[in-house]
Amino acid sequence: MEQPEVPFPPDIKVGPGYDDALRAMVDRDWLQSQSYQSQQWRAKRDGMHPWMLKFEPKLVKRMAKLGVPMFCATGIRSAAEQAKVASEGFSKLKDGPHMYGCAVDIVHGTKAWGLTRRQWDLVGHVGKGLATQLGLDLEWGGDWRDPWDPAHWQVRGWRMVASGFPFPVFGD
Repeated sequence: MEQPEVPFPPDIKVGPGYDDALRAMVDRDWLQSQSYQSQQWRAKRDGMHPWMLKFEPKLVKRMAKLGVPMFCATGIRSAAEQAKVASEGFSKLKDGPHMYGCAVDIVHGTKAWGLTRRQWDLVGHVGKGLATQLGLDLEWGGDWRDPWDPAHWQVRGWRMVASGFPFPVFGD
């Protein structure tokens, strides 16, 4: 049975060709669940860069408007956590942007990192549009070749601002 087209909210510019990717990501029941709500508090954010604190919840909210449950799986990592992900091959950096509050990993609520390339492209498309709209100079790991890291968003030039960690909390 053919699935009906998923209408995009008028305030979100998704672009042509993403209908099938979006349809496979939508999970409105999960969005209403207590488990989804609990996921929103999983990541450490204390001292995170203000751009990340602004971007992350807005991307999660924008994807939720599309019916897609996303959450921040990783915010700030300790040095030990970074060393572990580097030793497991999930990061090439022993001293990465997560350690300085300059990066977040945002994943699907039920599929985690298990999205297709086209689904990640949709997340990247929405996220890059949001970053531009907010005036934030962010990099998306889905634009990288090695390592390709589509859940990852970071402050461009994060090493230049890392000395400010932990960052003070400012209002929106």
